[in-house]
Amino acid sequence: MARRGSGHAKGTSRLSTQIILLVISFSLIFLGKLDIYTLRAAKTGVSDVIAPLYDIVAAPVRAFDTMASGMRTLASFRAENVRLRAENERLRRWQRRAEILESENRQLRTVLGAASTTALTPVTARAISAPGGSFAHSLLLQIDEGHRIRRGDAVVNADGLIGFIIESGRKSARVLLISDVNAKIPVLLASSSWPGLVLGNNDQRLRLDFLPLEAEAKEGELVLTSGHGGILPAGIPVGRVVVAEPGNVIVAPSVALEQISFVSVLTKDEGLDKPVDLADLERFFGPLKPESDGRLLEGISAAELLK
Repeated sequence: MARRGSGHAKGTSRLSTQIILLVISFSLIFLGKLDIYTLRAAKTGVSDVIAPLYDIVAAPVRAFDTMASGMRTLASFRAENVRLRAENERLRRWQRRAEILESENRQLRTVLGAASTTALTPVTARAISAPGGSFAHSLLLQIDEGHRIRRGDAVVNADGLIGFIIESGRKSARVLLISDVNAKIPVLLASSSWPGLVLGNNDQRLRLDFLPLEAEAKEGELVLTSGHGGILPAGIPVGRVVVAEPGNVIVAPSVALEQISFVSVLTKDEGLDKPVDLADLERFFGPLKPESDGRLLEGISAAELLK
C-alpha cells in the first residue's frame, strides 16, 4: 500500500514538473515577443526624437558638401573654358587656312576651266525604287513639282556621288548609278591628281581605267570627280581604291548604293547655263571610240538610255 502511494506521488510530481516547464517555456516565448515589440517601439520613438536633431546637425554638412561640389564644378568649368578657348583659337587658325585654300581653289578652277559647285543648287529627292537589277543599275526619284531637273545633273548624298540624271519629268527623274556598266565617270586620284575613268561593272565594285602609263594608284586613295567635260562638278567623292595592281585598279564606292533613301540633285542656277542640247549630251555620253589609245577622258557613257 505504501509502495503504491509513493509511485502515485512520483507520477504526480513528474507531471507537475512538466506543466511548470511548459508554463515557463511559453512565458519565455511571450516575454521574448514582448521584448521584440518593446525594442521596436523604443527604436521608433528614438528615431522620431533623433530625426529632427539629425536634420539640424546634417544641414551644415549638406551645405558644406554643396559648396565643395560647386567649387569642383567651377574648377571643371574653368578647365573646360580654357580648353574651349584653345580649341576656338585653333579653329580660327583652321578657318583662316580654309579661306586661303578656298580662294586658291577658286583661282585654280578658273585657270583650269573646271565647273564650280557654287553655281549649283541642291534639290532634295526621295528614292522610290530599288537600285537596279542584274542588267541595269538605275534609280527612280520622286521630285517636287517646280524644280528644273536636267539630264546630266549629278546626284549625290552626304557620302559622295550616286550617279547622274538620264531622264527627267515634272515629278520624277531616273538616275543612272555609277555602278551601271554604262557609267563612265571622269575622275582624279586625290593624292597624285592622276586622271582616269571610273567604269561601272553592274556590281558593288568599280574599275578605275585609262590611267596614264606612269600613274600608280595606292590602296586607300580617295577618288574624286575631275570635272572633265563640264557636266559633273569637280571634287565629289566617288570612292576609294581597294585594289591597286598593275592593270587592275578596283574602287569601292563612297556611297552604299543599296541603301539609298534621300538624295540631292545638283541643278544649275537659272540664267547660268543654256538649254541642254541632246546632241551635246550624246557627244558627252557617247561610248569610247574603239580606236582610242586608252587615255581619252570623254566622260559618262549612257547614249542608249538617252535616246
